[in-house]
Amino acid sequence: MSARFRALFALSCAVLSVLLCLNYASYVQAEADRVRSETLARYGGEVVTLVVSATTLEPGDVANSMNVTTREWLADLAPEGALTSLDDVIGREVGNAAPRGVPLTDITFRDASTMAEVPDGRVAVTLPVTDKLGVAHDLSRGTTLTAYAITSDGARLISHSMTVLAVPVTTAMGTSGQLTVAVAPEDVPAVLSASASSDLRIVMPGSGVLDDDESADPAAPAQIEDGQKEEAKAAS
Repeated sequence: MSARFRALFALSCAVLSVLLCLNYASYVQAEADRVRSETLARYGGEVVTLVVSATTLEPGDVANSMNVTTREWLADLAPEGALTSLDDVIGREVGNAAPRGVPLTDITFRDASTMAEVPDGRVAVTLPVTDKLGVAHDLSRGTTLTAYAITSDGARLISHSMTVLAVPVTTAMGTSGQLTVAVAPEDVPAVLSASASSDLRIVMPGSGVLDDDESADPAAPAQIEDGQKEEAKAAS
């Protein structure tokens, strides 16, 4: 067998292999298209592009190019009000938790209607909700709250008339997200500082408890806390 014949034979085998690979690829693509066509026919045949969560979204998260994406979805299986454009999602704050890979709707996000108008002479402050903050489960917009800073020296009243503008989301896992309140300008530094150091505690006073600035008794919470400390020492 001459070298020329071997070269021609090898070349023919290579060409045949390429043709077989192309034929197999065409068969696989045709089979995939057939299965897809049958699936689409079964569910109505229309496909839409929806915005879905790329990661698990928690209340308080802000949608961005890293945690949301787009994906083709069967139209008949798309949830009502599903969003179809990233431009409608990017930059919006999540109000309800969304597992990874689910279509997003307007219900997933907070909108302007979930926040009350900031009263004249007040400043809107957004506070992260933690287990220590003390947010009540039945909190609603317009509720008046009182804020204390809890330190090793006791409790100190830092704002006695904060108004709830937007409430955090309550799920089966508890209350999470962010709380937006209207605060007097002079109270803002103390509230932000206490929140940053996790010393902030919020209580909901009853009607008539704090009628004006003079009626506030900042020593009362400290006395309560001191009593609790004494009880804890006695129990130990």
